[in-house]
This record gives sequence, C-alpha cells and structure tokens, in this order.
Amino acid sequence: RAVARALEIAKQAGAKRAMLLPVSVPSHCRLMQPAAERLAEHVRSIEFRTPRAAVLNNVDVAVYTDAASIRDGLTRQLYNPVRWSEIIHGMAARGVTTLLECGPGKVLSGLNKRIEPALRALPLHDVASLEQALDDTIKDEA
Repeated sequence: RAVARALEIAKQAGAKRAMLLPVSVPSHCRLMQPAAERLAEHVRSIEFRTPRAAVLNNVDVAVYTDAASIRDGLTRQLYNPVRWSEIIHGMAARGVTTLLECGPGKVLSGLNKRIEPALRALPLHDVASLEQALDDTIKDEA
C-alpha cells in the first residue's frame, strides 16, 4: 500500500514515470541491513585477490583496490542507495567505452545509454551473446 501511494504521489507531483519494479527483496534500503550483516559473515570467508581492474563501488563511487574495502562495499550495497548515474559517468571519465550487462534483461543497458550516450551497452543473456560481444569488442580495438 505504501509503495502504491508513493507512486501516486510521484505522478501527481509531475514524475515522468513511476512504476512498480518486479523485485523480490527491498534492495538498496535500510530494510536490508540485517541481510547485509549476514552477507558480511560469508564474504569474510572468501579469499579476495588484488583486482587487476578498478572496482568502482555503487555506494560511494570510490575506487577500491584492497580486499577489505571491496568486502565492505559489497555488503553496504545491500542497504544503501545505488548512485548509478554517477557510476556510469565515472566509468566514462575513466575511459570505459563498452558496458556489459549480465542477466536476462537489458534494463541497465537502456538506462546506461540515456546516462552516457557515447558508451556502448551490450546485454548478455547467454554464451552466444557473450561470444558476440567479445568478437565485436576485439574487432573495434583492432
């Protein structure tokens, strides 16, 4: 009820688009803090190596280079808002030209094109789409 009411208020206030998202958990809000604490316990048991590429965190738009920061960032993402537009702008500013979206849809690819039109966004949903993206990327770099 509260979400439906919030959608109605947003529409009345002039929102261009307000819709329910088909999600199973309240990700990126304080309701997920207990789950994040449990996740932190599990993440501590995983061996992390120093990344070869920059790890840009969704919560604070900072680059992480050590295991402790990456672990902390992963758990904080569960209960903090994601700063997606800033992340996409940050990647473009760091010279990223192609974004790969892993999963069944292409919602983020469409969103990314609106945020940074110059970035190429490729949705990956199976092995064939991954192979095609890799082939296209190699051809573009040649």
